[in-house]
Amino acid sequence: MTRPVPFLGTPREWAIDLAIAGAIGAFLGVIGPFGTYEAAGAPLRIAYWIGNLWIGFGVLSLTARLAVRMAERLDLPVWFALGLAIAVGALPLTLILRLYSALIWPPNHGLTGPFFGTYVQVLILSEPLAFVFFYLMDQRWSLATGRPDGPPRAEARLADPPPTTMRAPGPTGAGLFLDRLPARLGRELLCLRMEDHYVRAHTTRGSDLILIPLKVAVAELEGVEGLQVHRSWWVARGAVARSRLRGRQVVLELTNGLEAPVSRAAVARLKAAGWISTS
Repeated sequence: MTRPVPFLGTPREWAIDLAIAGAIGAFLGVIGPFGTYEAAGAPLRIAYWIGNLWIGFGVLSLTARLAVRMAERLDLPVWFALGLAIAVGALPLTLILRLYSALIWPPNHGLTGPFFGTYVQVLILSEPLAFVFFYLMDQRWSLATGRPDGPPRAEARLADPPPTTMRAPGPTGAGLFLDRLPARLGRELLCLRMEDHYVRAHTTRGSDLILIPLKVAVAELEGVEGLQVHRSWWVARGAVARSRLRGRQVVLELTNGLEAPVSRAAVARLKAAGWISTS
């Protein structure tokens, strides 16, 4: 099993991220946005913006990590939780940056302007930088959970694969993925549904997001009776209540009320396995 990803990151990750933030700060110091170009020379501008970026990174990286956890627990889209959290987190960040600016650049910045105007400037910079940081953080987490190939966006463009039937338990043990489930969900897995770079695991007790690519999760379910019926769905055999047609597509009605679509490539194998009617 892969080791859990540290919530606060590793010292090496922080060193890399602070170096990137410093480089961005130096660039902003050179171009001098928001009126800073005319206000001072390059050395002060660069020092000012590097400090701003380092402070901003410290606050917003923690905010982004908390937003991801909030999305997992409240079943919210990650992009929505991240955008909302950054908008809220920019409020204390604005106050901290105003105090910092008053110390390093008293005549021109800090507490001399309206708070809302400073907040808007902080928000304009924070939102795109936070989403870039989340993307990089997500790549690290995906690699830490065992994603063997390239960026997940390439995986999303693949055609529907044939269903993967679970084999008998191997020497490494059956159902390794089940160990990733929170204790409150139990181990009676019904289905997995891909959501961006996560899978939503549904059990008889509820659901939760797990940061892992679907095909890695399917591989870890070796020994559990189930099929990948669609590129975005894995379904346990015992979770299928019945099958039916929805237009021209076969869907599986599950015992928890969900409907799992079946790809055209999977229909023949599902019929052969006795999951759906041959009529």
